Amino acid sequence: MAPIIDNNSNVCSMDEELEAEAVVLKQIQNKLSEKMGMMTPPTEEEQKAIDAKSVFIGNVEYGATIEELEQHFKGCGTIVRTTIPKDKVTKKQKNFAYIEFESSASVDNAIVMNGSIFRDRKIVVTSKRTNKPGMGATRGRGGAFRGGRGGPQTVIVKYVYVNAPAPRGRGGFRGGRGRFNPY
Repeated sequence: MAPIIDNNSNVCSMDEELEAEAVVLKQIQNKLSEKMGMMTPPTEEEQKAIDAKSVFIGNVEYGATIEELEQHFKGCGTIVRTTIPKDKVTKKQKNFAYIEFESSASVDNAIVMNGSIFRDRKIVVTSKRTNKPGMGATRGRGGAFRGGRGGPQTVIVKYVYVNAPAPRGRGGFRGGRGRFNPY
């Protein structure tokens, strides 16, 4: 017969054991990230500081390279990083880019270049916004705000036929001969 264990007496030891395992896992993750040369993602405050020194560039031509963008914006200030995102499925680059500068004063210089011509296209330059967690999380079909199945629905019945079937009308749904539709 298995021994009976009192769950209340082992609560503290289970919590302590879980915390110890979490510490060990964190150490393993840090060792692996050092080994692979990966950086830990920045905190929210660090991300806001980075975004304050970055600009968004829209309407970038699809064949543009990072070197060409850096050449176009080199007069604005020292560039730390230039990013042209790619589509996950097609692996083709998107038509926008981000440039991170060394100082936030360079952002003002870059915004002046809004409307300039880059590779025969008029580009849009704005300061980069900080992404808010959870925005865009409810993507796809349906949803409460796009007329999907979410949220309460109201059904209005205009006509009720008790002793006979509904009369057959002319026209009907999408112009064909269909049933009576009171709406």
